[in-house]
Amino acid sequence: MSVGLVLIVLFALFMIGGVPIAVSLSFSAIMTVFLTDSFSITAIIHRMIGSANSYTLLAIPFFILAAKLMNTGSITRRIFRAASAWVSSIPGGLGHANVVASIIFSGMSGSAVADAGGLGQVEMQAMDEEGFDSDFSAAVTVASATVGPIIPPSVPMVVYGMMAEVSVGALFMGGFLPGLLLGFTTMVLIFIMSEKRGYPKRKFSIKEVLISTKEAALSLLTPIIIIGGIWGGIFSPTEAAVVAVGYAFVLSVIVYRELGLKAVWRELKSAAIDSATILFIITGAASFSWLVAMLGVTNAIAGFLTSVTDNPYLILLIINIAFLLLGMFMEALSVLTITVPFLVPLMSAYNIDPVHLGVVIVLNLMIGLATPPVGTSLFICSRMAGISIEKMYKAILPFLIPLLIVLFAITYFPQLVLWLPSMMM
Repeated sequence: MSVGLVLIVLFALFMIGGVPIAVSLSFSAIMTVFLTDSFSITAIIHRMIGSANSYTLLAIPFFILAAKLMNTGSITRRIFRAASAWVSSIPGGLGHANVVASIIFSGMSGSAVADAGGLGQVEMQAMDEEGFDSDFSAAVTVASATVGPIIPPSVPMVVYGMMAEVSVGALFMGGFLPGLLLGFTTMVLIFIMSEKRGYPKRKFSIKEVLISTKEAALSLLTPIIIIGGIWGGIFSPTEAAVVAVGYAFVLSVIVYRELGLKAVWRELKSAAIDSATILFIITGAASFSWLVAMLGVTNAIAGFLTSVTDNPYLILLIINIAFLLLGMFMEALSVLTITVPFLVPLMSAYNIDPVHLGVVIVLNLMIGLATPPVGTSLFICSRMAGISIEKMYKAILPFLIPLLIVLFAITYFPQLVLWLPSMMM
């Protein structure tokens, strides 16, 4: 364990020093090997390269590219206009449209950050023009973006499925009902706050519903094609990501004619950079987690948990607290890559289903994106809204309530996650 302590201390020092997470993970593993001469450096390099050699991981760059093409073109604007026509007559109108549009767009982007940074800009601008407070608009956008990686497709679930050797399709289906619950509970809170604050609503117009739905019809088909194709067994989640890119390209470049080849090339480069960053995190975390397991840290943690309790409900509570804290300070994909390889086998001793565990963990980490002090979505939306991060912290607090309620529900009522996979697969 002394060597394991060296690894943990080095990693902590790198993080405190502000070193990027991917570098911290890989360098702490490499330096531990050099300083202690405990393993061959070749083994570390092998783990890093081997972790990137995955067919499942191919889904990540394609989902990222699909989201970028949709954000750059008019697909997100068309979806938001249709959502506005459907629900903006409810008190807090555009706040509800914000949530509904995020639910639809999450079926294409697979990323909370993509939802917050792309669709979120359109949503916040419209809400500000309608008379909503900027901090409220930003908080609604952060909360609704949390739905992104829960409703399929989901980049974090792809990573979890690869690390846990669990069906990504089952994880996607498992996240569907929890994602809808997140949307519903958030809309209930928006309704209550809007009634209290007197936020505006629009007059319902069947004409606007028909026009906006017609304009967005092809865009709205995107999640149906992706999710329906996966559930129908037409293509795998990785192939679905490729289909999403192809369909987004056809809509943005050929049908809507809003993206030229130069714009497409720019988004390709941007997606490549983002994908390389994610891959760097995964490879660094793979070497770190392998070394953690080889040094006996995993067994020590397992021994500690089993000595504390053999009650699966209490274990789930400990997991929730741990991952909520990790999600506040660390990047979600690195947390998954570090923890999942040893956590999933341990949870099997408590008869906790790996699909259920995966959805619970991912939701914890996505709530972390919306939780002070370092939630990524908070910084993105506060910058776009032009408000201070301190004001953003205060505005998001009420919206953590529905997120935590749904987290509690899916943790202790696993059928909310497992019913749909059991029916569809």
